[in-house]
Amino acid sequence: MTKKVRHLFEKIPQPVLGFLESPLSSSSASLSKTRQVHAQIIKLGAQDDGFFATKIIASYSNHHCFADAELVLRTIPEPTIYAFSSLIYAFTRSNRFSESLRVFSRMISHGLSPDSYVLPNLFKACAGLSGLEFGKQIHCIACVSGLDLDPFVQGSLFHMYLKCDRIGNAREVFDRISTKDVVTCSALLCAYARKGHLEEVMGLLSVMEELGLEPNLVSWNGILSGFNHSGYHGEAGKMFQKMHSDGVWPDEMTVSSVLPAVGDLEKLDLGRQIHGYVIKQGLMKDKCVTSAMVDMYGKCGCGYKILKLFDEFELKETGVCNACITGLSRNGLVDKALEMFELFKEHKLELNVVSWTSIIAGCAQNGKDIEALELFREMQVAGVKPNSVTIPSMLPACGNRAALIHGRTAHGFALRSGITHDVHVGSALIDMYSKCGRIDMARMIFDTMSMKNLVCWNSMMGGYAMHGESYEVIIIFQSLRKTGLRPDFISFTNVLAACSHGGLTDEGLKYFNMMSDEYGIKPRFEHYAFMVNLFGRAGKLQEVYEIIKGLPFETDARVWEAVLSSCRVHNYVDLSKIMAENLIKLETEENPSTLLKECGHK
Repeated sequence: MTKKVRHLFEKIPQPVLGFLESPLSSSSASLSKTRQVHAQIIKLGAQDDGFFATKIIASYSNHHCFADAELVLRTIPEPTIYAFSSLIYAFTRSNRFSESLRVFSRMISHGLSPDSYVLPNLFKACAGLSGLEFGKQIHCIACVSGLDLDPFVQGSLFHMYLKCDRIGNAREVFDRISTKDVVTCSALLCAYARKGHLEEVMGLLSVMEELGLEPNLVSWNGILSGFNHSGYHGEAGKMFQKMHSDGVWPDEMTVSSVLPAVGDLEKLDLGRQIHGYVIKQGLMKDKCVTSAMVDMYGKCGCGYKILKLFDEFELKETGVCNACITGLSRNGLVDKALEMFELFKEHKLELNVVSWTSIIAGCAQNGKDIEALELFREMQVAGVKPNSVTIPSMLPACGNRAALIHGRTAHGFALRSGITHDVHVGSALIDMYSKCGRIDMARMIFDTMSMKNLVCWNSMMGGYAMHGESYEVIIIFQSLRKTGLRPDFISFTNVLAACSHGGLTDEGLKYFNMMSDEYGIKPRFEHYAFMVNLFGRAGKLQEVYEIIKGLPFETDARVWEAVLSSCRVHNYVDLSKIMAENLIKLETEENPSTLLKECGHK
């Protein structure tokens, strides 16, 4: 403490001294007391002193008076690292990460280097902003100063790289950490699982075993949740079995994480075993477990099991009810789903946008178009606002000319809600207008979309193909290739359909070869069918026969019928005999009684 500061201390009242002598991190002083002390310091002419200013900055920051704190900071001629660190810490703690990094930049401009107290806050700010480049720069500063070996700095740096999705960098930091713990290992295990890296997960579990660290329930839940959320259901199932073999007992979170994977894998036996465990442990009272159980049975095709479960549930919660509606609709029991939905309404159960969207989608997908449209109207009357999932769910019900007015109503709602630029809404509108005969409206929506994914491009090509606009399909396909998006098998189905309908033999052959040669897509049955039809219409029946002989799968009767029809048109007698023999053989194998009846046999 300088002589000047010591001299000023002698003049400061005792209450003010108590405030100044408290630790920097203390937040015990009220905001009014902070302002009183600040005024007293200004009165004494000590506002330029770094010691007094740092105390005031820390107190203002604790009370989230950041403007006052920054004003005090600017008054200090030679601020110390402590003045900056107080403000950086407060900004980071309040999730105001941009301000935290801005103050750090000012600190660097004053020639001050961060210490082991400031660096963790800076890495947390970079993680919050996904600011990888800024984080790397601060990492370099830590390396130069030798602080990258500090345990707290290493931990914060490790978590920053994980949150910025740089697992490789995170692993490098992890390997340098001298005292690894279960928390750090669990975070890395979860990150690997989210990427589907089973080998890395198994390797890290081996490392933990060597270090004497035992994965806890949080570790296993992170692994299962990571694999499940990233769509690696097989890996989730394997890790659940390993968890069980290692003697770790699942809890509610474990069960609700693994059941969706079991459902996607359609492992009904394993699902039933988990169901038995859930009953024994009394976990059915948890709404997440109950919803996951219903979802699993729905994916495994056990629709009536859902009805039985619903009668047994003690908890009739919105999420559980939504899962029941989705599961029943998925298994074609849409009438039961409608009955259940009406029951929910009668019992005044809180129905959210997911509830309405689930039942509307179920009706639309199961041919109950009128019910889907009526429910969409009821939903709005009930005051539940449709979202960007609801609109694409109900639009298939409008896919005929008679329901065009309902489609326009949905389009108008999407415009008012500002969700027409959503790729899912846009592609559904394109598909709806195409099916309703308004290809001009479909194209207008396509052209006005600011962002288009592959589904949007495929919907537009499918619409033109449906209307026989072969050249428009090819133009859209060529534009798609220029965007950098990779066409998929649906894209090629549309363009080959257009070539087939338009009799564009050379173009069809070019795109058929392009599919495998340039994009590595194996042709499916529908692609071969279009090529057979295309060559057949052009009278190139020998080429058709060569295609059929080279098919990698068993030929469908429809292909032989198409070729036989072309043989008759072009009077290819010899080839027509071969086609007829194959067709008779195939029909005899599939339905002998039908063929005998057609041939006049009793």
